[in-house]
Amino acid sequence: MRCSTLRRSALGPKGRAGFSLLEMLVSVMILTVLMSAVFAFMAQVQKRFQGNAVSSESNQSARAALELMTQEIGQAGLNPNFTQNKVFATPPTAANAQPQAVALNDICQIFPGDWLAVDSGVNFEQVQVISTAPLSGSNCATPHTVGGTVTAILEQDHCQSGSSGCRAVGSPWPPPVAGYKQPYPSGILQGAGTSADSTLEFFGEVNGDGVLNYVVYSLYAPAGATTMILNGTTYTLYTLYRSITPVTFAAGAQNNPASPLVQNVLYNAASKQGPTGQPIFAYPVTVTVGVVPNIMTVVGTVAVNLSIAVNPKSMEAGQNTWYTMATRIRPLNLAGAIAVNNSGGGRLLPQLPAGLPMTNPGNYYQ
Repeated sequence: MRCSTLRRSALGPKGRAGFSLLEMLVSVMILTVLMSAVFAFMAQVQKRFQGNAVSSESNQSARAALELMTQEIGQAGLNPNFTQNKVFATPPTAANAQPQAVALNDICQIFPGDWLAVDSGVNFEQVQVISTAPLSGSNCATPHTVGGTVTAILEQDHCQSGSSGCRAVGSPWPPPVAGYKQPYPSGILQGAGTSADSTLEFFGEVNGDGVLNYVVYSLYAPAGATTMILNGTTYTLYTLYRSITPVTFAAGAQNNPASPLVQNVLYNAASKQGPTGQPIFAYPVTVTVGVVPNIMTVVGTVAVNLSIAVNPKSMEAGQNTWYTMATRIRPLNLAGAIAVNNSGGGRLLPQLPAGLPMTNPGNYYQ
């Protein structure tokens, strides 16, 4: 009886044998190999997930910027229409071959270079605005009723009928003023120091608020900026900046400081190209038109080509990655200006506003 009892105790409570040390070591080794494979797979999946998140965030930011650029460049040269009729506020002096300032009840959305139809009676005439001056302290906020003066040459009498010396018989009082708001053919600035391979300067009513704005897109990278080598060529990671400033028609005007729009833009300043072999901005379609009294080049198409580095670089592959977003934009207002010019209305097209291009302040890049 005693020997039988001892034999059962060695086999376990129910007679089953336990794991040997060798079996335990083999099990641990197999489990370690399996867990190592699982952890390696999970680490790779995590790197891929993080890389996709960085790439997606960068792509969304660049896409939003490109949509903004498409909208704004497409409005280049737009000359905002009047929101209401204008009338004389006080009688002007008699007809004169010299410019005179005429007081209107509202000068909002009347800009130098615009053509005005003055009066609706026998003394109707078309005059071109030389300059404008709003009343002190006023602005063109809603409801757009800001008085001021418009300087132009008035070759007809527009005084109040019946007043002393007035010859404006049959003309209504106050004389109405309407506008011939033709687009600016120079909406995209061309020439030395303006739009180029890495800079785009243009103006127009880009926000649909009745205000002319001057917009500048420009690349900038501080000294020591990060570089990336692709196919043996070194590219610097630039930031594309945007500045928007209301046009003041004043000499010596300065831009508002610029703000970052797209980061990590790959560009080689020496070759003036990105990794695709294209500049940031190109102007493949231009037309030369004879706008009195000048000859100017009108941009018909703007090509935008942004090659953007994914930063930080791919954690999964451990190498640099980048993508390209490109589009072509046709500013319809500039095409409209060409049509006006070719139909004989070139003299009605406004010239480049005074004060453009503006100069950059010292803190332009922030």
